[in-house]
Amino acid sequence: MKRSILACAVLAQAALAGCSSSGNNTLAARDTTVEYYRVFDIKTDAPADKVAKAASDGINRNVKDAQVTTPSGVQVTELPGHFKIADPSGAPPGTAVDKGPSCDGASWTAKAAPKVRGSDNMNLVACLFPYRSGYHLDMYAVFTKPEGGWLAWPRRVGGMVMGTPEKFTEATMMDLVRAIREGTGANVSLVEAKPNLAGAPWLEPNATTAAR
Repeated sequence: MKRSILACAVLAQAALAGCSSSGNNTLAARDTTVEYYRVFDIKTDAPADKVAKAASDGINRNVKDAQVTTPSGVQVTELPGHFKIADPSGAPPGTAVDKGPSCDGASWTAKAAPKVRGSDNMNLVACLFPYRSGYHLDMYAVFTKPEGGWLAWPRRVGGMVMGTPEKFTEATMMDLVRAIREGTGANVSLVEAKPNLAGAPWLEPNATTAAR
């Protein structure tokens, strides 16, 4: 009988140790970096100022403090341009490197750092590159978000009620594309996407999510 009781005690301790080990892994708090990348082809013969206005209206649907620029003297090229991510390895030692993409050659750019619930250090960049048949719209977003820890479940519930940074990012990008399509009558198609983009949400009605 004593041996049976002792064996049960040993098994119980082992089970508790296993649960504790698994729980520590599950509850470990960490920060995760999330990146979004979208490129759209926009075929339109609308005047450049009309396209720029539509793009500005689109970014302003969600981001109220975006820094918008429309450089003058931008040349229309045969093929569309593309934004470039700075390479830290090529910078001189001690030189600060901008982590966001550069929009050299773009006729319209927007940059913003919105404060969005559930994220830190969010940065958004959008560039319109004119070419012979229209424009390429390049969009990039990056942010960090906390995961795990004791607040994992409350964060999940809060995201269901208040929205998530992923939903905000997607809504901001899609509203920008929708505004250009609606404002210019352009024919819009997806060129590249990371993460993958299912369906054609830019053809759906506007679904604005305000920055918080």
